[in-house]
Amino acid sequence: MGATMSRRRSPQPAPPPPPQSFASLPENVLAEIFVNLPPHPANLRSVALGSHQFRDVVTNRPFLRRFHARHGDAPPLVGFFLNENIPRFIPTRSGEATPSASDRAAAPAPGAGALEPRDAGWLVLSSRHGRVLLQSPDRLRLLVLDPMACRRLYIDAPLRYRPKYQSTASVICVPGADAGHGDCRSSAFGVVFVCFSNIFQTLIYLYSSETGKWEKVEFQDMAPRAPIDVMRPCVQVGDVMYWHSVFTLVLAFNINTHQLHEIPVPVDLNGDDYVARSNSNVVAPKDGSSLGFVYISLHNLQLWASNFVSGVHVEWIPQRTVRLDTLLPLSGVRMRHVRVIGFDEDENVVYLWTKLGVFGLQLDTMQSKKLLNYCGWMYRVYPYKSFFITADGSGGSDDDIGHCQN
Repeated sequence: MGATMSRRRSPQPAPPPPPQSFASLPENVLAEIFVNLPPHPANLRSVALGSHQFRDVVTNRPFLRRFHARHGDAPPLVGFFLNENIPRFIPTRSGEATPSASDRAAAPAPGAGALEPRDAGWLVLSSRHGRVLLQSPDRLRLLVLDPMACRRLYIDAPLRYRPKYQSTASVICVPGADAGHGDCRSSAFGVVFVCFSNIFQTLIYLYSSETGKWEKVEFQDMAPRAPIDVMRPCVQVGDVMYWHSVFTLVLAFNINTHQLHEIPVPVDLNGDDYVARSNSNVVAPKDGSSLGFVYISLHNLQLWASNFVSGVHVEWIPQRTVRLDTLLPLSGVRMRHVRVIGFDEDENVVYLWTKLGVFGLQLDTMQSKKLLNYCGWMYRVYPYKSFFITADGSGGSDDDIGHCQN
């Protein structure tokens, strides 16, 4: 054959279809993917900025309930509010010593419903379960702030209160509320306001978000006359609130029974040495079944537990004494500079300031974690924990928030 026959080409396989766009996935599929993200709000915010569809998925209430349940209903630590240099917020990412740019963007900021110019000079009094409580400079108004959900509520102080009184307050969950603490902001809340009048009388008022009114607590017996240390936040254990007094006492107030009584601290603190007295804190085991007390003296951390009989404190029982250099990496740091600056009552974590930074010490396991590099002097911090991001996924800029310089 003179002509060459052309070779037949074997049929080529059809090219694979282009990969399905991530954005084209149904919302229920996206929810299954996003619910497995680590629980820090920076992650949810990053997703929300991806598209309107992503934002709708990660900000709807059913998804957030699933997200809470998936992560054990324990919101992560977002950062600390503090009153040094006028109220500011220092963000931190759990497990990382240096906040990243995304963490700072996810932190509460004026643009995200947090501190605004009109709140200049307001002092932080407490932070609990996603809400923050502040007091106005004239001490006649309170602000209940939900930074991540862009909610704010201004409340007038109780009618009989006078600014010349020593006072403090704490935001609380309504006693008996069945919502998990990770989702407390979907339920009612209360405010416990305590003041010490000029006739040496302790006065307590309760505010309910359901009624929008204050109720004055009437005591059957004469209330204790030890004034509250207004510079230190209270600790809530179950339905009991604990405040440090300016003396070597702790005041205990039961929200349900309205009983108020004094508990002496377990160590011999010098009444004139405020620095020594302030380097201690009431603490609470995770199950909330008992009361503890932690104190730092020289090289040691001392821990006690209270023995209760029929709900009444009887005595302090020493639990342990541990050298600080076995708990924290304090090489080259004077241990007398270690200070108690805050407490997380849900996780039984005490926050310690050092010249190396801020550490969280879990008192059940005695395991520590560095949360912040050195940010300068800190006297008292109010830990802020949250799953939430804002409804529009915004978070503000670094200029809106005070943050550590490393």
